Amino acid sequence: MTNLTLPLSLPALVITGFLVSFATVVIPGPITLVATRLGLAHRLGAAFWFLLGATLLDGLLFAALAAGAGPSLARLGALPAVEIAGGLVLLWGGLSSARHRPSREPQPNWTSNSRPRFRYLLLGMGVSLANPHYWLWWVTAGLAFVEAARTYGEPGLLWMLGALIGGVVCWYAPLLYALHHGKTLLSPKTEALVVRVLAVVLVILGLGLVGLGGYRLGLRWGLPG
Repeated sequence: MTNLTLPLSLPALVITGFLVSFATVVIPGPITLVATRLGLAHRLGAAFWFLLGATLLDGLLFAALAAGAGPSLARLGALPAVEIAGGLVLLWGGLSSARHRPSREPQPNWTSNSRPRFRYLLLGMGVSLANPHYWLWWVTAGLAFVEAARTYGEPGLLWMLGALIGGVVCWYAPLLYALHHGKTLLSPKTEALVVRVLAVVLVILGLGLVGLGGYRLGLRWGLPG
């Protein structure tokens, strides 16, 4: 197997990882929706521990891929296919979010405020684990980022972990702030604009990842490149 260096410097790779991570959590999904309901129907602490559980799971999956899952797939020659699949996931997310319309439906009144913190922590992990798109992202686009960062050694992996977690935190922090004030983070008009912009970002990054995977796959098959 020929080792190829991705055509991105470490700073560019870290910035790209941060933007993709941020864009994928900003687009409304199960984690954001459940956290919003917990924060509005309960208290800020419930949403905080829920989001912490989801973020801890991100770190665990990253560590698992960095420790062995990613290289195993690379040795089997699966990395180009992973890049292509990851790009398709980002394209799907971008095109789907472009059709998103903000909703301000009344939230259910969840009343069990006496749950211990660890239950909210486990709930955050459970909602992530039950989301097929979450798994698909980590074994496609997420794995591609881990493998790209691996070419820069341990510092590259640490920077990438920080970038992916940082993108998540940069959304969760203002979300928690908004919930603390008893309101949603964005107005319907602003949310629609932000989602459309991020949809374009996801489509561009998805096309780039598909193109890179196709290029690497062509080299593997001996096609002129």
